[in-house]
Amino acid sequence: MNELFNVNNKVIYDINTTILYTSSFNYTDDAIYYLNNNCIVITKDRGMDTFKISNDIFELFHEEKLIHKKDLTKIDELKLKILASLNTNKTVFVFFDVLTYLDKDFKERLIRYLILNKKRIINYTTDIEETLLLDYLVVLHENKIIMEGKKELVLQEEKILKKLGFNLPFIVELSNGLKYYGVIDKVYFNNEELVNVLWK
Repeated sequence: MNELFNVNNKVIYDINTTILYTSSFNYTDDAIYYLNNNCIVITKDRGMDTFKISNDIFELFHEEKLIHKKDLTKIDELKLKILASLNTNKTVFVFFDVLTYLDKDFKERLIRYLILNKKRIINYTTDIEETLLLDYLVVLHENKIIMEGKKELVLQEEKILKKLGFNLPFIVELSNGLKYYGVIDKVYFNNEELVNVLWK
């Protein structure tokens, strides 16, 4: 696999990656630029890019209301910033504490759109639920990598995660409980899959 980026001198290969970090982690915009020149970095605080947003993009994301809306909320501005970023030739999209503010529908459409267009995603977050969005998971504490690997394997390390202040994602915790009582025979990382199994 091709190298995607480095975090704390550790190579992360070409796979969509969540960086779950504890609140003690400090960053500056400059610190994110080391990823590589093919990245576009989106943060809450950085200004909006001036890329044009096509009507097709507004329709695809069901955000046509933003075209003529006068009083934009902070979330509206964040959505516009993200939609504007899609009109770029950058191949790696880095979200830094951004996705957690978006509604579920917009977030899922965004991830699906980027994957279909062969873009790579790096999502820095403190929200354990967002670890379910992407394939690979890196857990960062005080600038040190504590764990990394496929999300299904890392999320089995409940004791380590709890020691760092994280509970398991709701669907994983629910699956664990149902498996313990013999209702299901494995842990699920996707709401739809678990619902389908329970309704059979």
